[in-house]
Amino acid sequence: MSEHLSFCRICAAACGIVVTVDEGQVVKVRGDAGHPVSRGYTCEKGRALPQWHHSPNRLDSPRLRGRTVGWDDVLDDLAAIIDETKSNDGADSIGLYLATGLAYDSAGQVSCGMWMGSVGSTSFYTAATVDNAPVLVAAEAVAGHPMLNPVWDPEQSRLLILLATNPVVSHGYGTTLADPVRRLRENQAVGGQVWTIDPRRTESAKLSDNHLQVRPGSDVILLAALVRELFADERCRDTLASTCHDSDIDRLARAVLPFSLDAAELATGCSRQLIDELVVQLRSNFGRLAMFCGTGTTMATDGIVVEWLRWVLLAMTNSLDVVGGMRFNEGVVNRLAPVRPGTPALDGPPSRPELVRIAGQLPVAALVDEIEDGRLKVLVVTGGNPLSAFPEPDRFRQAVALLDALVVVDVADTDLCDLATHVLPAVGQLERADLTLAEQVAFRSGMQFTASIVEPEADRRPVWWILGSLAARSERPMFGGTPLDALSDEGILAGLLGHGPLDASDVIGAGSRGVDLAPTYGWVRERMLVDSRWRIAPEAFVERLALHKGPEVGLLLVPRRESAWSNSVRFAGSGDEPVVVLHPDDASLRGIVAGDWVALTTEHGSLVATAGIDGTLRPGVVSVTHGHPGSLTGTITNSRVDVDPLTAMPRASGLPVRVDKLGM
Repeated sequence: MSEHLSFCRICAAACGIVVTVDEGQVVKVRGDAGHPVSRGYTCEKGRALPQWHHSPNRLDSPRLRGRTVGWDDVLDDLAAIIDETKSNDGADSIGLYLATGLAYDSAGQVSCGMWMGSVGSTSFYTAATVDNAPVLVAAEAVAGHPMLNPVWDPEQSRLLILLATNPVVSHGYGTTLADPVRRLRENQAVGGQVWTIDPRRTESAKLSDNHLQVRPGSDVILLAALVRELFADERCRDTLASTCHDSDIDRLARAVLPFSLDAAELATGCSRQLIDELVVQLRSNFGRLAMFCGTGTTMATDGIVVEWLRWVLLAMTNSLDVVGGMRFNEGVVNRLAPVRPGTPALDGPPSRPELVRIAGQLPVAALVDEIEDGRLKVLVVTGGNPLSAFPEPDRFRQAVALLDALVVVDVADTDLCDLATHVLPAVGQLERADLTLAEQVAFRSGMQFTASIVEPEADRRPVWWILGSLAARSERPMFGGTPLDALSDEGILAGLLGHGPLDASDVIGAGSRGVDLAPTYGWVRERMLVDSRWRIAPEAFVERLALHKGPEVGLLLVPRRESAWSNSVRFAGSGDEPVVVLHPDDASLRGIVAGDWVALTTEHGSLVATAGIDGTLRPGVVSVTHGHPGSLTGTITNSRVDVDPLTAMPRASGLPVRVDKLGM
C-alpha cells in the first residue's frame, strides 16, 4: 500500500489530496494537511474519488456506432468523415464543445484549442455560455479583457459580499475557495465582515455576519442604489475622478439616479435598517471591499448588469488592483496581454445573427440552430453533456440525427454516448498529470503540478493523445508533427510552462503543493487599461439599466448547487432523484408535502420531480439543482426566448414558475 500527493481536479479550487493505492486500486483519498492553501481540507466529492475512479460507469473502450472497436478503427473512420465534411461544407462545419469535465484537464484543454486550429474551424463552444458569460462580458467591457477577474484576498480585505453564490458548497465562482468555512471565519476573526445577498439562507449565509434575503431579480435595484449612495462620499468621487473618465462618471451618476434606497427596500423586501447598515459598511471599509457573484445572478435576465455594478462598486471604493481590495493574478501559463484596439471580432452564428460571440466562443444557445440550418455537421463534445446542460434537450436530441458525426470524449458512460457515432474513452484525473490552469480565478498566485497516480486502465487515453492522433490523420498534425509516441503528459505540461516566469523543473519538482508567485498590484491599470482608466459606464450596460423592470411576481425559480454533485456528475452519496424545493408556506398553500411528485412548469415546458420542503428559502422562491440529470432544467428554459443579446445566455434564474401536485 502506498500514498501519493496530488490535487483534486473536480473544480478549480485544486485542493491538495493524499491518495492511497493498494496494488493498483485507489482505496482512499484524504486532504493533504501540508498543502498551503487547502490545509487538509477536501470536500465529500474529493473524498469519493476512489468510488468514482473505479465506477462501473467508466468508459473503457472506443465505440463506433454502438460497437466496441479498436482505436485505429474509430479514429480512421472519424478522420475520413471530418475530411469529407470539411471538403464539402468548410472547416466551420466542424465544431467542438468544451465543458466543465475537461476544464481542469490542463493538457486536454489546451489540445482542444490546438485541434480546432488544426482543423481550421472557429466553431468553438464552451460551458461559459451556459452559466458564466456575464462575468466575461463585463470584464471585457470594464477592464478590456474577458479573463481579467478580481480575486478575494482575505488577509487584506475587510468586507466580503457574496451575491447569489454559496462558496461553502461550490467552492466559489469568481474566486475559487478551498477550505471555505475556515477562510470565512478567519477573515471574521481579524475584523472582517461577510454579507450574503441571496433568496436562500445558504450554508454560506449561515456563516455570514448579515444576510439580505432578497427577492430574485431585485439585486440590480439594490446594487444601483448602493452606487448612488456612494456618490455622496467624497472619497468615492475622488477615486472615480482619478481612475475613470469624466464622461463615464457623469453617465454613471445619471444612470443610477432613479434608484433610491427606498426603491431597493421595496424591490428586495428586506429591512431598510439592514440596507442602511450595508451602506455604512461600504463606506467604513473603503479600499477593503471584496465581492463576487454566482449563478443565481449570472443566469438571470440582467446578470450582465449585476456583474457590471459589482465592478462599479469595487472601482469607486478603491478596491480594485490595490492592496486591501481585490487583486488580479498575472498567471504563469495564461499570462494576459492587452487586447489591441481595433482587433476585428469573429462573426457570430449565421443562424442567429442577433447573438454575438463571447470571448471568441459561439454561444451554446445557437448550437442546435447551427445543426438544423446545416452549418454544423460534426460535433465533438468533450467533458460535458448537452442533454443535461442545454435548453430544450429534446430539440438537441432530434438535431443529433442531422449530424454526420456526434463524437463524445469523456470518462463516463452517459445517455449522450447512446446517441454518439463515435465514443472516445479518456483517462480520469488520477490517471494523468496536470497543472492548475484556472489561474485568473485562483485563490493563490502560483502553480501546482501533479503526476499521474495510477496507470490508465483498459483502452483509456489522454485527451491530448486522442485529438493528436486524429490530427495526425489530416494534413495539419498537432505538436509540430512530433510523433505522439515521443510525447508525454509531463513533456506537454513542461512546454506550457516554457514561456512563463517559473522554471518548469521547479514547478514539476514542487509537485502538488506548488510554487508561489508574490501577488502583484497595479499591473492591470498600468499595462492592461487604455489611459489607466476603468471603463465604468459602457453605453450598452447603461441602456440596460434604464430598461430594468425589477423582480417578477409569483413563484420564482433559482438554481442551487449540491455538495455531492458537480453539475450532472454525482461523486458521493446516494439519490439520483430530482427534487423541487419549496418554502413550507408555499408547499402548504398547494397541499404539497415532502416526497410528493410535483410538476414544475414555466412558459417553455415542465419537469416532474419529488417535492422537498426547505425553510431556508425565502417564501415565493422555488429551487432546483442546475444540471441535475433527472431535473433536466433545460426542459423549462428556452434557447430562443429571453436570450440576453449582450451575453447570449438563456434565462434560467428568476423564471416565473407554477408548481402542481401530481396524483392524489
